[in-house]
Amino acid sequence: MFDPSRILRLHSLSLSAVALALAAGSAHAQAVPAAAATAAADPADASQEGADVVVTGARDLNGVIQAGSTGSVFGIDKPLVDTPRSITAVSDELLSRYNIRNVFDLASVSAGASTGSYFGVPGSLNLRGNMADNYFNGFQGLSNFANYPTPVDATSSIEIVRGPASPVYGAGQVGGYLNFIPKTGYGEKTKYVNELSGNLTGVLGSYNQRELTGNVAIPLGIGGNTGGLHLFGKLEDSDSFYKGMHPKSQIGQASYAGDLTSKLSVELTYQYIHSDGYLKNIGWNRVTQNLIDNGNYVAGRPIAQISDGVSPYITPQRFYQVTGGSTLMFYGPAIGVPVLPNDFTKLDPATIRTVKLSPRTTFIDEGVDVNEAYTNTGYGRLAYAFDNDSTLKFENFVNTLRSRNYQSYGFGSYYRSTVTEQRLSYLADFVTGSIEWKTVFGGNYRFTDAHVQSSLNDFVLSEDRRDLSFGATIDDRFNNPFAVDNFAWATDVKSTIRNIGGFALVDATLGSVSLTAGGRVDNYKVKSLNTGSEVGDARQTFRASDTTGSFNTSLAYKFPWATFYGTYAEARSVQVDQGGGINPALVQNDAYLGPSKLKEVGIKISQFGGRLFAAIDAYEQQRSYLSTPPTGVQSVDARRTRGIEAELRYLVTRSLGVTGTFTHQRTKVLPTAGAGFFLTVPSCLAGIACTDGYGGYVFTNANRIPELQDGYYLHATPNTSASLFATYDRRGHWGLTGGVTYASQTGGYLPGAIKVPGYALFRAGVYVIDGPWRVDVNANNLFDKRYLIAGYDTDANANVLPGIGRTVQVRLSRNF
Repeated sequence: MFDPSRILRLHSLSLSAVALALAAGSAHAQAVPAAAATAAADPADASQEGADVVVTGARDLNGVIQAGSTGSVFGIDKPLVDTPRSITAVSDELLSRYNIRNVFDLASVSAGASTGSYFGVPGSLNLRGNMADNYFNGFQGLSNFANYPTPVDATSSIEIVRGPASPVYGAGQVGGYLNFIPKTGYGEKTKYVNELSGNLTGVLGSYNQRELTGNVAIPLGIGGNTGGLHLFGKLEDSDSFYKGMHPKSQIGQASYAGDLTSKLSVELTYQYIHSDGYLKNIGWNRVTQNLIDNGNYVAGRPIAQISDGVSPYITPQRFYQVTGGSTLMFYGPAIGVPVLPNDFTKLDPATIRTVKLSPRTTFIDEGVDVNEAYTNTGYGRLAYAFDNDSTLKFENFVNTLRSRNYQSYGFGSYYRSTVTEQRLSYLADFVTGSIEWKTVFGGNYRFTDAHVQSSLNDFVLSEDRRDLSFGATIDDRFNNPFAVDNFAWATDVKSTIRNIGGFALVDATLGSVSLTAGGRVDNYKVKSLNTGSEVGDARQTFRASDTTGSFNTSLAYKFPWATFYGTYAEARSVQVDQGGGINPALVQNDAYLGPSKLKEVGIKISQFGGRLFAAIDAYEQQRSYLSTPPTGVQSVDARRTRGIEAELRYLVTRSLGVTGTFTHQRTKVLPTAGAGFFLTVPSCLAGIACTDGYGGYVFTNANRIPELQDGYYLHATPNTSASLFATYDRRGHWGLTGGVTYASQTGGYLPGAIKVPGYALFRAGVYVIDGPWRVDVNANNLFDKRYLIAGYDTDANANVLPGIGRTVQVRLSRNF
């Protein structure tokens, strides 16, 4: 049962931290420069609604001050301190100051964002125990769970929203999302760019990191009206901490914003990404507690070979002809099914030894593994402002993905997907008596066309067969779909999703009380066909349609010193796979819509003219999760997360800023009907000797393990995480940033599963500015801490990814 007071009592330490920050700020009020103190002393100035916070005399060179208002969380303008959501707004300045290079680094500034190893590719964040969705200007993009790194440096800001999306944005799940706001032609102090400017930045760093980035802002009006164009480009050609990985990427982005008439404005953005070499990486195999605690890896080769000794990899035909599938061992103690080893699965005793592994040595198979993606993203908006201050907006969005992936333990995939969406919305603000209203109404049409191919379901794989101390061989490379023409994919699904929706959102404020309520109705028509080898001749197109509703409502009360709020939300959304498609089995079983709901209470504080921002919330959410096993039917399970989150932003002086975050959460997989969630089982936990199973693959379903049948807690992400950073600027000439992030113990969830120790990582940076030149030097993992990141999802019990050691980066910029 959800009990916010109990959670708050358990974590009174974080509340005390907020109180101490308030006390410190109050004590410091006499020490701030006179101009800043004057601004802070006027409560009216600090609490004006609808306007960005302006701190007189306090130059926000550190990017620490939280944004004053946002129009993109709900689709209406609302002060951030009064917005009843747990939100972190990260400006491009803060991204630079904290050297945030990818979405995983956002844990430095955002609560609830510490992410386990989802194959090591920073495509999406884990928020509140589940993988978050990525949005672009308020539109949900295609899934990016490990297809390519999401580019954070192409953004002007990133909004990390923990909780439900606005009904304006669609029926997303309640867990949370990242909204990327691209760099545009808007000006910093003017409506649009009013002068030609830009910069060129080169980066050199550890492990042959090489990047080149450029920005150009151009005043460009149409028909005598004002407007601005922003161009962004980035090239990368690097090596990696992980041996065998050579990431390369090319990113181009163009964005225009301007007026067409005195009433009509336009915004257009196009983004292109090509990413290659960011290989999916399961990290270390044959993981034991001895390996985690003492670094002792069990080396050795299987007794019997599967390979013919000539072919570069093991084909499905060869695999089943030689082994008869005997290396695939199902473990089902709840139904009396034991694991039966054989010479293909057992290691040769004469080869078994204990060795030490370098953290740079992982499962990557250089020159064989593949992870390449192309994406195109387009956004357009026309807005017409009426004389009564209402606005009519038409927006259009398109996102394409072409991605191919192969990991030589036996997994390959090929995604070709497109999503388009059109949205018409009408925004009106007005006053009736003592009530101030902000409203938005509208509708949308969304269409997804996905072609998802995967080799996983032919079950020709083994994660532990390879001896990492020796390296890849032709006897542990399986089923490469890109090495032959006309490969017979096990799963070959073509699907379409049509969604027509209508939405409404109303924000009503009466004095200190504010009610925000919204909902939407969605009609879905889905179609899916699997022509893969797994279904043989039993090919059938499945169709379904459904109409469903989603809603969320929040009540807030504003005191002079804080805003208290409560939120409740329910939603039903489409369960899509990693390629954005929908499996026929889900359509056939009417399981393609997954429910989710959220209860949340929180407090937000903005004081001293906006120099201090603090927030704390407690929540309970339950949402569906799509399991995609290497065999059998996809299933949807339910996960419940309870937690508390806190954030602090404090501009102590005009030159010194401090930020901090704290999260405590627990995620439980609730009891599930049927076989349950699919998972990889370490042979050490399957009732046999560890070395008797390393040559094969042991697997099960959660309900076949007695201890998991009544539900179980996940540990891939830390129960407790925190960060504390300080940044200092000396009159815009030089500055320092330093801080620490902490993650508690993680690990698996099977009885006797591995436990991965918690860790604290320090980072520091310094910059110097001389006229148009700027030099930044940053160090991540400053003290070269050795640490491990738990595997995620199916492999949480079986794999860990070694953390990246100390890296140093030098960035040289020239402004013009």
